[in-house]
Amino acid sequence: MLAGHGEYPLSVIARNRLHFLDQNGKASEYPALPAMPDSVLLLELLTSSHSADLHSITEIIRNDIGLTVEVLRLAAAEPGRRFGSVLNIGSLVVEIGMERLKNLASATQIVMRQSQTDDTPQLCEMYWRHARRVGLISEELAKRTGSENCEVAYLAGLLRHLGSLPALLGWSVPNSDTHNPGEIGSRLAKTWQFPPILIDVIHGNESACTSVRARRLLRLVNDADAWASRLEFVSFPEMLKLQQS
Repeated sequence: MLAGHGEYPLSVIARNRLHFLDQNGKASEYPALPAMPDSVLLLELLTSSHSADLHSITEIIRNDIGLTVEVLRLAAAEPGRRFGSVLNIGSLVVEIGMERLKNLASATQIVMRQSQTDDTPQLCEMYWRHARRVGLISEELAKRTGSENCEVAYLAGLLRHLGSLPALLGWSVPNSDTHNPGEIGSRLAKTWQFPPILIDVIHGNESACTSVRARRLLRLVNDADAWASRLEFVSFPEMLKLQQS
């Protein structure tokens, strides 16, 4: 969606970085993703509460692509961890535990506007909003067709354009000579040890899918992406009016 915007410096509040190890025990070559300010604030509040509301925590995480990716990375970093055929953020929240979720909330960077001329936070908000919309439509399509687990469909939709993030966030991709967001996204997903079905959807190449299920899910997510883009195109004039008023 945003691949054509080139490289932008990201304005964030820098916090302590989370350190992830890859499957060879080496530090990850990619930094932790930022998240939207409201999401991080709510996560900090909920994880600091004496009575944990796991449902609310799950909803906050799954509605923010940055927090979702970091939870998947935390889960994948567990020794001997293998994701099953059903991915569920709620289950991962329980497995990770409140202490590590609290650390995640305090360590996560947030997108922040630093000047009137910096468009990056607005582009990030657009990206986050589009990703969430694709996820929700994918979830609904899976529910209606019964062709895929709804949670898996949601995650696949949310992460479909993961490969556009490095350019948006101003990351340099080590040892990469490709500008194809699908290739970049699948490399990110492999480095972070995501499940193969998500890697295939993020890659976005139907002929390269490693299973019939992944090919079917990619088609569903692409349909959801098209629907989301149509909705955004229709609502764009109204959004402009609100910004100008």
